[in-house]
Amino acid sequence: MPFKQPLADLMRPTSLEEMVGQEHLLAPGRPLYQIIKEHLSVSLLLWGPPGSGKTTLAYVMSQTLQLPFEKFNASIQNKSQLQKLVNHHADESFVLLLDEIHRLTKPLQDYLLPYLENGHILLVGTTTENPIMAIQPAIRSRCQIFEFYPIAASEIEPVLMRAAKEHLHFTLTAEQAHAIANSGNGDVRVSLNILDTLHAMHPDELSMKDIEEFARNQHFAFDKDATKHYDYLSAFQDSIEGSDADAALYYLAVILKAGDLESVVRRLKDAAALDVGLADPARATQVITLANTALEIGLPRASTHLAMATILLAISPRSDSAMQAYYQAAKDAEHPAAHPMPKYLQDSHYQGAGALRGAGEMQNMFDLPHKIAQQEYLPKDLVGKHYYVPAPNRAEQKLYSQYQALFKYIYQRPFIPTEFPDHFEHFTSSHIK
Repeated sequence: MPFKQPLADLMRPTSLEEMVGQEHLLAPGRPLYQIIKEHLSVSLLLWGPPGSGKTTLAYVMSQTLQLPFEKFNASIQNKSQLQKLVNHHADESFVLLLDEIHRLTKPLQDYLLPYLENGHILLVGTTTENPIMAIQPAIRSRCQIFEFYPIAASEIEPVLMRAAKEHLHFTLTAEQAHAIANSGNGDVRVSLNILDTLHAMHPDELSMKDIEEFARNQHFAFDKDATKHYDYLSAFQDSIEGSDADAALYYLAVILKAGDLESVVRRLKDAAALDVGLADPARATQVITLANTALEIGLPRASTHLAMATILLAISPRSDSAMQAYYQAAKDAEHPAAHPMPKYLQDSHYQGAGALRGAGEMQNMFDLPHKIAQQEYLPKDLVGKHYYVPAPNRAEQKLYSQYQALFKYIYQRPFIPTEFPDHFEHFTSSHIK
């Protein structure tokens, strides 16, 4: 007996109009919508959580552009497999979905670059990692980057109800759809798989009790009131920020009882940088390691790792100086054309760069004392502006001394701290929660 096609595959969109969520990118007139509708030859980097539509968009893109579609996974496939895909389309352009692109090796990058530049490959790289941090500049600079967000339960519910009616031939109530969508934690594919499984288990009649029991047994985040669930997540992170370990542990337990491991891990990783930051970088790294380990182990045993990370965060010293430093730099970066970089920092890897753009050569730091080149890196009008203002803790005072010493040596001029009168008044972690 042949296997039945999964419901998630049957419901996969084939056009932009059928896509769910990502209105900030895919609504008419928005950037990603326009790129695809106008048939622009642009490679893309899509980052965001699983099930938010990244893979689906690559497929929709190939359908819209009427180009062949191929898939490649950077974490499990090798160069010879990629070469086989390219050779299969030797005389035509094609859309290449490159999953886990943050794991792309240097040899694979070097092999891909010419095909990206001549338009033979229209790349759609997908990742759950921030591409600014995780993907090499050579690839990143040849792509447009777009962030995908978790899909709201209210956007998933109509998909579930339509899937039940069109493919499973029963009526799913709005309450049931809401419960299943919440259990999927913003992942359309997971939500459809839950519905598919529940229908197979209860083909004659599906009750709310059936949905609740299945979600809890599978450690999905069952919660009939999605707002309440996110309230607990907010309370968990706010308690950590407030240094109340007991409150944070209580809210952690509530969330884990609902089975939402992934959201806890994301909040812990976020808090490691936003709350502890440079006050204790080693502690921040410990927390991230514990969070990653918890994902590998899974519930229920991972609850101990998460509790340990929560306590460490709650009792750690606090610093948001890295966040504030970025905020100040970002204000200057709003108008990069007003602050031209030194010529020798421009890309000069290709032949004739000097003649075409006046790009100069950088000093080789390894040939110089202390392995540091005494040359300007900032645009001339920004030299002497210091974005980093340390928090008053021992770890950062040591870092600040190194920061000052490096500036004095590189630029051969006194270090004069920059005053930011609005430094702590206009930007807090609530802006990026």
